[in-house]
This record gives sequence, C-alpha cells and structure tokens, in this order.
Amino acid sequence: MGTHLLFHISFYKNLDSIFSNGELASHIKVQEQKVGYTNIAHQGLQERRSTTVIPVEPNGCLHDYVPFYFAPRSPMLYAIKQGRVIDFDGSQDDIVYFVTSTDKVVDAGLSFVFTDGHAIMFITDFYNDIHDLDKVDWDIMKEIYWNDTEEDPDRKRRRQAEFLVHERIGLEHFLGIAVRNERMKEIVEDKVKNYKLDLPVVVRPRFYFTHQKV
Repeated sequence: MGTHLLFHISFYKNLDSIFSNGELASHIKVQEQKVGYTNIAHQGLQERRSTTVIPVEPNGCLHDYVPFYFAPRSPMLYAIKQGRVIDFDGSQDDIVYFVTSTDKVVDAGLSFVFTDGHAIMFITDFYNDIHDLDKVDWDIMKEIYWNDTEEDPDRKRRRQAEFLVHERIGLEHFLGIAVRNERMKEIVEDKVKNYKLDLPVVVRPRFYFTHQKV
C-alpha cells in the first residue's frame, strides 16, 4: 500500500501542553495529566467516543487512542469553520495540523488500529493489520468536497476514517506541523524554538477550507 500521511488537528493554544509533555496523548491520558487543554470536538461526540469499544487489539475505547485522519479538510474542521462546535469560539486559522505517516508509526513500533469510516458508526469496521489499508476509500480522501449524494449517501462516513495510535505518540515521530498562514507559522515556530524541538512548521492553506461547498 505504500506510506500514507496522517493528520491530527489541535487548537494552537494547546501547543504548550503538548510540547511540554513531548507527545500527543489520548483523551484519557490528557485527563490524567490534568493539564490545561481546549477541546475542539462536539461534546456529544466525545461522550460517544468514550463508550465506543475497539473490537480488535489492543482494544479499549476510542478515548484510549490518539486520532488521526487520512486527509486534511475533514468534516470536523468544517464544523469549526462554520462555528458549529459549542464552547469553541476560534476559527480554522487557530487550528494546526500535526502530520506524521503510517510508516513513521509502524517503524516506531507503536500499537494502532484504523477504520474504514467514522469510528462511532455501527457499520464501520476496525483493523489492526497495516496490510488492510486497502479497505480505506483512498479516492474520497483525494476529494476536496466529500458531501453525501443521492448516488452515494455514504461519502461523509468514509471520509472520516481514522488511524488511531494507542495511548500516545512522541513528537519525534512527526514530520512537522502545518498551519494556514504566516502569522500562525510565526507563533508556532516561536513555541517550537522555546521548547528546543526539531519540528518544521509549514504554511499549507490547501489543508483548510476556502469555499462554502463541501
């Protein structure tokens, strides 16, 4: 299957917490650390993720894993752009991408699972063998617009397939951080320098939404 990029989004104000710990941690681990962390997901969705059981090893629930998408411009980011996430009043300009790859995760020996669609939906399947990546719909990952259609009412679910790393992933396993504009690049680069990290920061406006249609 070759290697595939993986994308985790976060609020830039979470960077101090992430950088000081030297890792991205699962929701449960973040709660255990009792550090200041701003959630950018729907609260109802978070509650469902806390009870969604992983049917393959290393098992647990979705909150035991660090979630990644297989493509940028996710439905979650679109909800942020449209101001639909309660308790988060930022914009997509405030969102940064942590970018790694399937090869990076495998080479690091990290435990993982992945899905062929939105992880909380009952028709979604889970896998823990990297050779099953062909179950992911790579064509929909290439699309800028992923809305459901009459011909294909399952596009949005498939576009939200996730790659889930168990418990934590160290910053040394990332390719870098992507941001939307030069202003955010300066902010993030200053933090990277303060924490003496080796993390390139790049401007990638194509990772963000510029049009209304999805």
